[in-house]
Amino acid sequence: MKLSSFMHFAGFGIKTVLFRKKEPILGTVIVTDKCNLKCKHCSVNNITAVVHPYVQIRKEMQQLYDMGIRILFFCGGETFLWKDGDRTLRDLVVEAKEMGFLIVNVVTNGTFPIDLPEADLILLSLDGDRERHNAVRGDTYDTIMENIKNATSDNICFYMAINQINKDAVKHVCLTARDTKNVRAVSFNFHTPYPDTKELAL
Repeated sequence: MKLSSFMHFAGFGIKTVLFRKKEPILGTVIVTDKCNLKCKHCSVNNITAVVHPYVQIRKEMQQLYDMGIRILFFCGGETFLWKDGDRTLRDLVVEAKEMGFLIVNVVTNGTFPIDLPEADLILLSLDGDRERHNAVRGDTYDTIMENIKNATSDNICFYMAINQINKDAVKHVCLTARDTKNVRAVSFNFHTPYPDTKELAL
């Protein structure tokens, strides 16, 4: 992390803890809800299948920046499906950096080639060992692992949603993160119990 970014976040921490300021620092732009998968735990994919236009996304980025957001996430659906004319996800990441966001992350299911070294982190969904991941996301485990191996940067973070299917595979995901080229971190969250997926909640 650059010294200027560290100083910014340190200042934010001091204002938040010592002076009890309640200002946002992290924001998300959803570029599309279109997705190539139909995961068992997801209730928010392909509701509209709209790929939001660049102009709208650019406006949302500016609004977040003006609010003080400095950590930006691009999410989907599947983010690598986003395109507007000649613009791709890479253009959004580069523009966010140029706008002044200090950390720019991308969330993906990992089923597309991973060539995005401009992102600080690519949060890639891996939901267990091959058997349990595929039970959640369909037959995608081997494709994802091949894409990780061929990634052009080591900015990948496994992003596991823990649920009733994969709750016993947390250790496996940690060890896989440790032993896999181009993976530098692992992150966990718990299943969101939408009305149609409550049975998967812990």
